[in-house]
Amino acid sequence: MSFSAELPEGIRSRLLQAGFELFERGYDRRFYNSMSKRLIDGTEIGAFDYQYTYKYPSGRGKSRRIVWGKSRGTHPQSVFWAYCEDLRLPHFRLHPNIPLFHDIAKAFGMQDINFESHPRFSRKYLLRGEDEAKVRLRFDPSFLSFLEQHAPCCAEGSGPQLIVWRDDQQVSPEKMADRLRFGEEWVQRLRLRRV
Repeated sequence: MSFSAELPEGIRSRLLQAGFELFERGYDRRFYNSMSKRLIDGTEIGAFDYQYTYKYPSGRGKSRRIVWGKSRGTHPQSVFWAYCEDLRLPHFRLHPNIPLFHDIAKAFGMQDINFESHPRFSRKYLLRGEDEAKVRLRFDPSFLSFLEQHAPCCAEGSGPQLIVWRDDQQVSPEKMADRLRFGEEWVQRLRLRRV
């Protein structure tokens, strides 16, 4: 694999153009500690560390009036990425289900694609997509079972691009090979389910 202290501009630009929600959060966004390689079939894969800072509201005085900018947090994570023309993914976002937050969001119309055949997956994850029928075809029963067997993660896909990560979790160098294998498994499973 090739290594770089910063994510190469070509890869960074491609990821930002995909419109992934992860890269639109907060401010002071940094892409660093990059590694990548091209597989024999032409698929490009890699991983990098990414962080952003987010300001949280805080209360003040008896009125508990919201004052912005008083509290902030930095959110680092290691992100697996893949670029493969054979993916042809419908735009989707997958996140672990946070019951109270997602129940409120659903009350305001947030979409959640559930699968009667896999209630454990549907309880574990919030899945959204612009074309529900195409997303359902990609998340077939064997892929849903695969996801049920692993710790919850986040993912976004669009066209030839895929990113997979766990919120606020940076991977140690010793565990990076496992994270890359997990990401490659995503690519192989999604690539076989062309729409």
